[in-house]
Amino acid sequence: MKAAKRWSTALALLGVLTLVISGCGSNNGNNDDKGAQPSGSVKEQDKASGDAVAGNPDIAKFRKLKVYTVGNFPQPDSKAVVEEINKYLKEKINAEIDFQGLPWSSWSEKMALAYQSGEQVDLTFAPSWGDFANNVAKGAFLPLDDLLGQYGKGITDSLDPRFLEGGKVDGKIYAIPTNKEIGESHTIMLRKDLVDKYGFDINSIHTLEDLEPWLETIKKNEPGLSPIWLSGSGSDTLSYFDKTKKSMEENFRYELVIGAPGGIVLDTKTDKMIVSTMDSEATIYRLKLYNDWFKKGYINKDAATTKTSAEDALKAGKTWMKFGSDKPDSDKEDSLATGVELVKLVGNDPELSTASISNSMMAIGRTSVDPARTMMLLNLLHTDKKLINLIDFGVEGRQYVKVDGQDNFIKLPDGVATRTDTGWAPGVEWMFGNQMLTHLWEGESADKWEKFKAYNDRAHKVKSFGFSFNTDPVKTEVSIVNNIIKEYRPILETGSLDTDKVIAEYNAKLKANGIEKIVAEAQKQYDEWKAKQS
Repeated sequence: MKAAKRWSTALALLGVLTLVISGCGSNNGNNDDKGAQPSGSVKEQDKASGDAVAGNPDIAKFRKLKVYTVGNFPQPDSKAVVEEINKYLKEKINAEIDFQGLPWSSWSEKMALAYQSGEQVDLTFAPSWGDFANNVAKGAFLPLDDLLGQYGKGITDSLDPRFLEGGKVDGKIYAIPTNKEIGESHTIMLRKDLVDKYGFDINSIHTLEDLEPWLETIKKNEPGLSPIWLSGSGSDTLSYFDKTKKSMEENFRYELVIGAPGGIVLDTKTDKMIVSTMDSEATIYRLKLYNDWFKKGYINKDAATTKTSAEDALKAGKTWMKFGSDKPDSDKEDSLATGVELVKLVGNDPELSTASISNSMMAIGRTSVDPARTMMLLNLLHTDKKLINLIDFGVEGRQYVKVDGQDNFIKLPDGVATRTDTGWAPGVEWMFGNQMLTHLWEGESADKWEKFKAYNDRAHKVKSFGFSFNTDPVKTEVSIVNNIIKEYRPILETGSLDTDKVIAEYNAKLKANGIEKIVAEAQKQYDEWKAKQS
C-alpha cells in the first residue's frame, strides 16, 4: 500500500521529529579511554585504542558497550536476561552491554538528549521514522562502510543486499537493517472466538468499508467491547489497513516521503510532492470515514487522548481487535504475545520501499567508546543463534522451554499463561540482528522462514525507492510543521471531531508555517535524485 497505509508507521513517534539534534559532545563512556572522541575512520580508531587491526581483531581490552533500544520496558526480569547475555558476550568478544531498554513514551526525547549531550552511545536502534536522516546530518552516527568491511562479514553474507540501501545517506552506510521481512503489508487482527461466533468470513473483507456490518454486530451484541480501538497518541490507526474503496480506485497512488513531515506525500501519477490533506482525495475520504464511524460509536470515545494501545486494550478485554503486520505467521506471533487467539484480514502484496527496508535499523553512535567492538557485536546479532534468541526470548528454562523432540521449537514453561508473565517480553524481535535465526514458538509453521523468503521475493518496489529527503535546508519549517502534525494527528486519525472543520484549521496552520516551502524543497531534491537514476 502507499502513503495512507504507511501514515501510522511514519508518524508513530512524531515526538522524535520535533527535536532538532544539535550535535554530539565528548564521550561519557565508562571505559579506560573515557573522554576520547573516536573518529569515523576505523584505522584512526585502531591507532587510538590499539584494539583492532584489519583481519586480526585484538579484543584483549575489556569493553562495556552501551546499547539503546525501545520496547515494552521496563521488564521485570531484565537483570537476569542481561546477565546471561553478558556472560556470553564476555566469552565471545570480551565485552558486556549496558542495556538501555527505553519505553515508547520517552524513547524519542531521551535519545535526542543522549545525542545532543554527547553521552556514550555505542549501539542504538535507529529506524528511518526515528529522524534517522536528520540525526546523520547532525553527526549522531558513524559511517559504517569500513567497519562493515572489516568486522561485518556475517552481516554482508546473510543480509539481502537490498536492505543495505535503507541505511545509506549520500552513498554511505550509517545503519544496518534487521534481517526480517523486506516488504511491508499491514492488517487488522480479530478475536477468533468472536469471528466464529458470528460466522464472519475473513476472506470476504476486501475494503475497510466491508468491515462496517461486523462493527455494527459487535457494537449491538458485545456491549463491553469497542468495535475499533484507536490510540491517537500512539501508532494505532486505521491506516494500518487502508484498503478503502477510494484508495483502491486510485491504485494506492500516494507514497510517503522518507525524512519529510508525514503530511507530505508523492503523487506517483503526477510525480509531484503534495500535502495529503490538501490534495489527496483518498486521504480526505479516509479521514471522513473515521469521523463517520466515531459518530456511530464504532471507535472508543477517548481515542484521541488514550495512551492504551489496541494490543493492551485487547488483553484487558476492552476490544476484539489489534493492528499488525501481514507478514507470514504474524497472527500466530500476536496470539502468543497477547494470550488471545487471533485471525487476520488479508493485506495487499508487500511493498518494497525505503521505509520498509529502513524501518528497523541499528546504528553506531559517534560517541562509541569502541566502534570496532560494537560492529563485532552487531555482526554477532546477525550470525549467532544463541545471542539473538537470548535477546529476543530470554533465558531457556526461565522464559521458555524447548519442545520435546523439536529442537527449534519452544513453548512457555508450565503454568505460564503468556510471554508477559515470564518477565521478559519487550517485543524487540523485529529490531535486532537476524530474525531468521530465532526459535519458532509451538504452533508456528515449521517452514515460517521459507515463507518469509517467499514473502520477500513478492515484494515490489515503490516508485520513490531509494529516495530520502534531507530536511536541513528547511529544518526550521520542518520543526514547526512537525509540531502542528503532532497536535492535529490524534484528532484526524481517530475521527474525534468534525473532519471538515479540523482539516480546514490544520491546512491553514500548515500553510502559515512553511509547508509549501518544504514541499518545494522536497520536489527539488526528488527531481535531482530522479535525474541520477539509470
